[in-house]
Amino acid sequence: MKKLVAVLLTVLLLASGLAVSPLNAATQGFSDVKGDYWAYEAITFLSGKGIISGVGQGLFKPDDPVTREQLAKIICLSKGITEFKPAKPTFKDVSPSSWSYGFIEAAVKSGYIKGFPDGTFKPKENIKRADLAVLLVRVLGKESEAQKYKEPLVFSNDEASIPKYAIGAMSLAYNNHYQLLNYRAGRNAAPNANATRAEVANAIYKILKPVKVGGTINLASGTEADSLFLPLAKIGASGDYWLLQFANLIGLDENESVYPLAAKEVPTVQNGLVSVYEVNGEKRMKVTYHLRGGLKWADGQPVTVNDYIFTEKLLQDPQVKVVSASSMWANFIDHVEAPNSSTLVYYYKVVDPQYILGRGVLPEHILKPIYDKDPSLINTCDFNTQPLGNGPFMLEKWVKNSYISFVRNPYYPWGQPLVDRIVIKYIPDANTRLANLMAGTILASSIDPQQMPVLKNSNKFNVYVSFSEGGLTYIGCITTNPLLSDKRVRQAIAYGINMEAYGKQYYGFDVPRATGPIMKSSWAYNPKAKTYYYDFNKAKQLLAEAGFTMGSNGVLVSKDGKEFVVTLGTTTATSSKQAGVFIQSELQKLGIKVNIASYPISTYYGRVIPQAQVDLYFAGWIEDPLFPGKLDSYKCNQIPTSENNYSGLNWSRWCNEEATKYANLAYSTLDRELAKQYYGKFQEIFTEELPEIPWLERVGISAIRKEFKNYIGSKGGINRYTWNASFWYLDN
Repeated sequence: MKKLVAVLLTVLLLASGLAVSPLNAATQGFSDVKGDYWAYEAITFLSGKGIISGVGQGLFKPDDPVTREQLAKIICLSKGITEFKPAKPTFKDVSPSSWSYGFIEAAVKSGYIKGFPDGTFKPKENIKRADLAVLLVRVLGKESEAQKYKEPLVFSNDEASIPKYAIGAMSLAYNNHYQLLNYRAGRNAAPNANATRAEVANAIYKILKPVKVGGTINLASGTEADSLFLPLAKIGASGDYWLLQFANLIGLDENESVYPLAAKEVPTVQNGLVSVYEVNGEKRMKVTYHLRGGLKWADGQPVTVNDYIFTEKLLQDPQVKVVSASSMWANFIDHVEAPNSSTLVYYYKVVDPQYILGRGVLPEHILKPIYDKDPSLINTCDFNTQPLGNGPFMLEKWVKNSYISFVRNPYYPWGQPLVDRIVIKYIPDANTRLANLMAGTILASSIDPQQMPVLKNSNKFNVYVSFSEGGLTYIGCITTNPLLSDKRVRQAIAYGINMEAYGKQYYGFDVPRATGPIMKSSWAYNPKAKTYYYDFNKAKQLLAEAGFTMGSNGVLVSKDGKEFVVTLGTTTATSSKQAGVFIQSELQKLGIKVNIASYPISTYYGRVIPQAQVDLYFAGWIEDPLFPGKLDSYKCNQIPTSENNYSGLNWSRWCNEEATKYANLAYSTLDRELAKQYYGKFQEIFTEELPEIPWLERVGISAIRKEFKNYIGSKGGINRYTWNASFWYLDN
């Protein structure tokens, strides 16, 4: 499924506690709070209720801070509390003549506000996010619940900076059943930063319109998993389902920021949890994780350090056909030690910067009996279709080619999911998905450009269009095919297809060509690398230089007399087949005859491409912004063969030892600047050799029904849209 763009609920706040009759954002709006602003819905709602107002000139200034006295007024207005003005003030720094006196005293009387030990309230000070959390929990009447937390459970990268007095309040504020606070950049809770007007508005909105529990969320996907056991899976949909069922050591948010999930913190060199050392002159790495407590498998068995140790043993066994090239499963681990029941130490064979993504975990008590009997049985055991996880959901039923459903894992300790059930229907046809969206039988889906007007004219949907470099769509070339082995032929194909015209024709607007395998927006992009554009004459010239001449039937003939006839593979998805027809038409003009073969996605990625059953293939992969380019997929040792069960990901079968060298170097240093040099060298070789021809930048068009809340999706690449599913809810 294409990445869906954020649909965040949001919020606002009053500026100076001045106007009680605010500018109504529901009708006039604020010029600095557009419809796609994260807090637009909250700001619109609260301003329409007269709880908040702008600052004049049609502005709201959502990033401005909020003072303690302003917050007192907002709380009173939101709770319907009238001003209270006793003869004697509670705080020595809040005079009865102050504009906020009646609101502060009313909030004190209601038990929502407390001052400082010196008898002051400090009304002019900006409210800190930690203090905001404490106050919000008090307003909710959840102080006793907050006191149960002895350690922060915020899943942020700065949990250690949360003041002791606010640990419970901030943990509740980030709990999926409350969702009072948002994360700052880099997945930080920023407890000591000033709360903004938008953040306060969001919090008040969530108090007035709390999340709802229950119901079924129905979604649709044009792809289906080949396995529910992610290390053995080849299709991206498997990752969607995996994140519903498994809590890894490290999580990724919608911006691909890492954060501590099952671990208490993300290990780094800076915090002392990562160190590099040498063994016989070879650099190795040690990574330490401290585990959160209470995590259980969906059958009630506790997750222990032994599960993590067993997982690495299983992954290293050559009889287990691990497919994923992700660092989460890659065989870089020498061994794992557990100094105690809550600490894991991974000893890496190499320096692997991808360690930052963490490692996965599998249930020893389920898989060890199978593994001990025969490790190869892992490849076909029931776990491939009926996995048991430790995440927020558990598998209910999988009916292949129809749907897959998940229900709550009753043993998940970090906030039970809000919805009872998630059903993901397999609907490969875009028109059928549209019909289901319109009928309300599914709540979100990617859509085709031609469908946009239908949905935009309805007030039941939010429709989002985004250009994304979260992955590469491309035309892959089987470079071992003699017709495609010459780089000049592959370059000619890149020059000879008018992709720019296709973008205009298909989407109705200009779409730029992608670069590959490293995107222009990436930190590792090399602007000196070769780029391509439409140049029909240049394409013909390159084909002539490669020894092709035009035959009497309009088909090119090679030097050895072979006609240039190839088969292009596509999936059965409408968009894929349409692109295939366009490619066929464009290459025909050059004298290349293209036959098209379309396959179901599972067959296409599981058998057809890995086994080179086509000559060209229209395909794509998902980008990892932290470690761009999927360089592992282009190494010589990643070529699929019968010996490796066609599990290698170098589908084009392009082997360039120099490129492999730079790929290895890029993935073997923790120094980003040095890595950038290696990436740059790799990209120069790749764009010259061109085993894969980049297509257009990805355009994500998503439709989400308005009753489906907190469906954020992912703006990056490797993360899956289900990453925050425990926070999803319905509000009809």
